[in-house]
Amino acid sequence: MAGGSSDRPGVRVALVGLGCRVSRADLDALAASLPPGLSLAGQGERAALVVVGTCTVTADADSASRQAVRRAAREHPGARIVAAGCYAERCPAALRALPGVAAVVGARSQGGLPEVLSRLAGGAPEAEAGATGPVWDLGAGARIRDARPVVKVQDGCDRRCGYCPVPLARGPSRSMPFEAALERIGALRARHPEVVLAGVRLGAYGRELSPARSLAELVRRAAEGEGGRIRLSSLEPGELPLELLDDRRVRRTLCPHLHLPLQSGSRRVLGAMGRHGDPGELARAVRAAAARLPGACLGTDVLVGFPGEEEEDHRETVAMVAALPFAYLHVFPFSPRPGTPAAALAGAVPAAVVRRRAAELRALSAERWRGFLAAQVGRTLEVVVERVVGGEARGTSAEFAPVRWACTGERRGELARVRVVACDLAGCAGARR
Repeated sequence: MAGGSSDRPGVRVALVGLGCRVSRADLDALAASLPPGLSLAGQGERAALVVVGTCTVTADADSASRQAVRRAAREHPGARIVAAGCYAERCPAALRALPGVAAVVGARSQGGLPEVLSRLAGGAPEAEAGATGPVWDLGAGARIRDARPVVKVQDGCDRRCGYCPVPLARGPSRSMPFEAALERIGALRARHPEVVLAGVRLGAYGRELSPARSLAELVRRAAEGEGGRIRLSSLEPGELPLELLDDRRVRRTLCPHLHLPLQSGSRRVLGAMGRHGDPGELARAVRAAAARLPGACLGTDVLVGFPGEEEEDHRETVAMVAALPFAYLHVFPFSPRPGTPAAALAGAVPAAVVRRRAAELRALSAERWRGFLAAQVGRTLEVVVERVVGGEARGTSAEFAPVRWACTGERRGELARVRVVACDLAGCAGARR
């Protein structure tokens, strides 16, 4: 997605993002720290430099990353392409071989992207970035590309779930300094109706800081100030700070939406995955969250077809997610990632079986999502306006419901009160109050 405006002179830079909110935050940080002489390309404008933020969580993500680089070369003929992010960290040679690629900057070195772009803009044939560590701050007065800006407060992960390549790409857990995080969240809340806090393992925020901090402390302090609402991105169920949900002041600020990945409902499969917690513990954490946030939108991740997964394991997973108050499921077929323990495991599940199991879970997700959206009919939701196209405004409610309505002069980034009158699987339809 190219972002920004072309109202500044200089070499045009296009940004293309794939993957999670953490990757998106990395590109936002780059957009805010472009060197002098460089400016963001506008929508549809040809760019001389293109940065593609890649993803490697699955084989499909690897393929999509390569396709995005090839597409950038077609859409920006002659442009010099910088492949960045997680896939760039893990498979740099595959990206260097693609047409137009002048630099590959892995996730652990993205702090060096501004220097790489500056050198390429100055005519260097290629450029490299040193090991500069995570990108944190967007900078004072930064131009924000998203109507619901993301603040990456944590990066990396110390756990080694057997299927996950992200720790290999992003390294150990590291946290944005506490006061800097508070300042950045406060500045964005003052200018935007919603701020999203994100991390590779968000619940681990602050543990390695000195003095040690916690996500609960960060959110509680951030909620003291006035401004937009705060949304938490994905959290391990056992790392959700329930004390936050018992704090009335925090609940007034926090979006009633939590994403709590389970991956499996089988104790045996969770153990083989190297996941922490058993199904009973995970279920109790989800129910505890639901009890504290009545009517909230709860989502989860489910990994299907892990090596050795038997039909009984699948049935346990279906039973578990069916018994919990989830509004939606993200269903991922297992994809062996080179370098992870699971890539070498025997007991591959046949592709047809994986497709059948995934389809069953996706059908359950569609049923739950339909029910969740139907429950919004008749309610008035507070919606961040994210797009205005063809006389229709679209955005996301605090509850994570997609909402659309006839535009009455709304502008992107505003907060609108919309009464929901109907819904379908695409979201809610309503009218401005």
